[in-house]
Amino acid sequence: MDQKKLYGRWNIWEEFVGYPMMIYYWLKGEKIQKLLQRRIEKAEHKSSKIVLNEKIKNEFLIKYEKLDNFFSFHFKDIDASRNHNFEEKIQYCLNQYKKESTSLISSSNLMKLQGNFLSGAEITLFLYFALERKTKRDIRLSDIMVGENSSKIFIAFLTGKKFIDENHNLLVDQKSSFIRIHRFLKDHHIINPDFQDTTIIEAMENEYNTNFDKGTFSRAITVKPSDFEEIIYQELSKLFNVKS
Repeated sequence: MDQKKLYGRWNIWEEFVGYPMMIYYWLKGEKIQKLLQRRIEKAEHKSSKIVLNEKIKNEFLIKYEKLDNFFSFHFKDIDASRNHNFEEKIQYCLNQYKKESTSLISSSNLMKLQGNFLSGAEITLFLYFALERKTKRDIRLSDIMVGENSSKIFIAFLTGKKFIDENHNLLVDQKSSFIRIHRFLKDHHIINPDFQDTTIIEAMENEYNTNFDKGTFSRAITVKPSDFEEIIYQELSKLFNVKS
C-alpha cells in the first residue's frame, strides 16, 4: 500500500503527541486484538440493521470494491482466495498490522497506522457483513450488468449460441474465449466497469456453475480475440446498441 497515503506528511510536533498516547495504551493494556474485536462487533451490529434492496446492494458492492485502506487492502486480498474462514482472515490482517508496526520507529506513524487499521476494519467489515449475509456470495450477472433486462438478454444470447444450456451450465471448453466476451461487455459498460475482475469472476462462477480462476481470467483478457469472437462482439454491439 502507498506509504504516503497511509502515513501522510511527517511532522515532528506529532511525536510529542504520539508518545503519550502510546504510553497510555500500554498502561491501559488495550492490545490491538481487543480494539479490533470491538470494531468487528460494532460493524456486525450495524450491518444487521441494514435492509438491503437492489439499489443499496449495488451501492455497497461498489463501495466495497473501491475501499482503499490498510485493513481493506489485506482483507480483500485474502478474502479473494476463499480458502480461509473469517477468523483466519482477521488473523492474517492482524499479522500484516504487526509486521508493519514493527518496522516503525516514529510514534506518530504508529498511532496513524493503528487509527487507519481500526477505522478501516470497521467500514470494511460493515460492508462485508451486510453483503456476505444477504447477497455477496450469491452475486450474479444481474447484479453487475447495467440495465434492468441486460442479464436476461445476454443469457438468452448465450443460450442461443450454445455457450450455455437452459440451466446456465457452461457448454464450451474454451473458457478464455468466454472470459473475453465478458471483458468486452465490461469495456463497453454493459457490465458495470466499477466492479473489479474478482467480482466479475464470482458472478460468472455463480451464474454458470463452474470455476474461473483469477490466473486464467488475467491471461485470457491479454490475448487477441479470434475472428469468431469478433463476430460475437459485433452481434453483442447490435444487441446492446454499443456505439463504436
